[in-house]
Amino acid sequence: MKKILILLFATILLVNCRKQQEIDVEFVTHKFKEYANNLEKLEYNIQRIDTFPDGFVWNNKGFALIEKDKSDTIFGFSFYGKRNDMPKDYLYDKGIAFKISKSDKTFETEKGAYGFLGSPGGQMIPKNIFHLDSVYKTISLIETEKNYILKYEYENDTVYNDTDIVKTVELSKDSFIPNKITRTSKALGNRTFTQTILSNLKINEQVENSIKKYKSELKSFEIIQPKKRQTNNLLGKELPKVILPSLLDNNKLINLSIDKLTLIDFWEVWCGPCIASFPKVESLKKNYLAELEVIGIVSGDFENAIKLIDKKEITFSNLVGNNDLIKQFNVFSFPRYFLVDKNGIVRKEYFEFSEQIEIDIKEYIEK
Repeated sequence: MKKILILLFATILLVNCRKQQEIDVEFVTHKFKEYANNLEKLEYNIQRIDTFPDGFVWNNKGFALIEKDKSDTIFGFSFYGKRNDMPKDYLYDKGIAFKISKSDKTFETEKGAYGFLGSPGGQMIPKNIFHLDSVYKTISLIETEKNYILKYEYENDTVYNDTDIVKTVELSKDSFIPNKITRTSKALGNRTFTQTILSNLKINEQVENSIKKYKSELKSFEIIQPKKRQTNNLLGKELPKVILPSLLDNNKLINLSIDKLTLIDFWEVWCGPCIASFPKVESLKKNYLAELEVIGIVSGDFENAIKLIDKKEITFSNLVGNNDLIKQFNVFSFPRYFLVDKNGIVRKEYFEFSEQIEIDIKEYIEK
């Protein structure tokens, strides 16, 4: 009898150990990889909610189809995305992005498309469909009746000034596909929140649509040839008269009169590439202190802008811009840089930070 009880106890213990193993992080991540490897096509409805540091909220719904493509070196998949509030559909396949207007049966294309996930259709594509994060501070697991929830905590992001970063990924026990992804953080002390909710999921043979089918529909559409970027009408002309308040002292008005080579940096608090380029712009200011003036212009969220330049230890001057100024300079994307020579003539315009800026600065210093 004693041997039977010992054997029974050992069996119960073994079962409990196996059960515990089934719900640990290692098991869940392994199962996710297993299912992800077998996932070829995925179709779903989506709701994406974004809350920004200034309190502004996006709440968008849409639809997407994703097809895995191991030969694709940009994303590793093709996709079709539609945001319900936008008139255009967005398709990406084999390195080419398509912007489709079904109302007038036209479409545009562009090559490369690294930034296409930021398009309205691309926003309908979560980043955690085929991969889970591998770099994090801690990870833990919560089990509910229908889902496994992986909770990630991350180191602070000093580039984009994100702190207290936490993300949860809810995986369906049936398919191990993420059905809800939530990310929270603090940006300049304010809370940010992004949540993606997937519903009506169909996988592999359940999916009747295909990227090939969507592309075949374009045969009856007219292609709009890409327009060359228009030259800014300020180039080659004298800098307009600009008088703006100082960001650090709103009562102090600055007359942007040019008496030496000047780099003007249009940026915004929400613009990640703007913030990432700050140290490079600051370096230009310090390396060419005697020959170059650097001026930043920001047009919104001034309280956090001040916090940001303080945190980043920015020493170049920053001014308060406005919508009229943005229109006058034809700034429709950020960051945007203008190089003005010592005679006040706008010589160069840059749509992102690059080594070319310093090359041009050296050239104009030597003139």
